[in-house]
Amino acid sequence: MVRRAAIPGSESPRKGQLRRLDQILAPALDRLATSDQARAYGAWARASGDQVAGGAQPRNFSRGTLTVECTSSVWANELTYLGGQLMSRMDAMSPGHPVKRLRFTVARSRSGQEDQPAVRMPDTRRERPAQSELDGARAQAEGVRDERLRAAIEAALRPPAEGASEPPGDRPPRS
Repeated sequence: MVRRAAIPGSESPRKGQLRRLDQILAPALDRLATSDQARAYGAWARASGDQVAGGAQPRNFSRGTLTVECTSSVWANELTYLGGQLMSRMDAMSPGHPVKRLRFTVARSRSGQEDQPAVRMPDTRRERPAQSELDGARAQAEGVRDERLRAAIEAALRPPAEGASEPPGDRPPRS
């Protein structure tokens, strides 16, 4: 029970009398339930389901556009692709909802995670093979009949250029 002062002209109890909490909150909740934003959020909740709700939450509703914040770019991309199906489900489950368009955004990092890669890549640089191993590989490359393959093997066996920090085998492929 909550004590509340009486508002002049209202039918509320006199000052100091107790009122039930639901009597106080009911008018505010009724106003909220009839707002376009509440109807849009409700339509989204019914249409999206529990699995999608784990990766995406409505954040804003303005001028017919419901903005949904996603936990990752993968979620945002997938939901953008499925936007038409989601709108159809919203129409079926919540007829007359105010949503005309869905917009998906990616949640901003709260702890600076965007500045660091999600997974630290292992260091793949290796020590250069011994000269005797390189000589043996070159001798075997001479027996390769395909000229392009032989040239590629020989290029991989050449010492790195001055100032190069990676062995030839660690370079990313060119497109």
